[in-house]
Amino acid sequence: SVGPDWFVLSTSEGCSSGNNLDQSTEKDTFVLIEDLSALHAGVKATQGSFSLPFDGWLVKGGERISVEAATVAGDIRTVLNSILHLETNCEITHRGVSPHVWVEGLSITGEA
Repeated sequence: SVGPDWFVLSTSEGCSSGNNLDQSTEKDTFVLIEDLSALHAGVKATQGSFSLPFDGWLVKGGERISVEAATVAGDIRTVLNSILHLETNCEITHRGVSPHVWVEGLSITGEA
């Protein structure tokens, strides 16, 4: 079979969202999702809905607080329409290359 192996995401040249969001300097409170789990079980492909456990941080004024037993839920179409900004700096992982993606309005449950 053939499947995706290495993704590279970035902004197009000359394309700007008008936002200057940057997870390393943002002072407002936000949730930083670092890793999604159970992709095989928490996604309903025919409906576009998902409910997935994640590892991440609650970031308040630059201070990171670990989030325990957290879940993010939503609809993939809504998520794609709710993208606010792609950061200019990309992160290289074993799965590919991607900037941090800012999305508003996700449903998140968990304890910090």
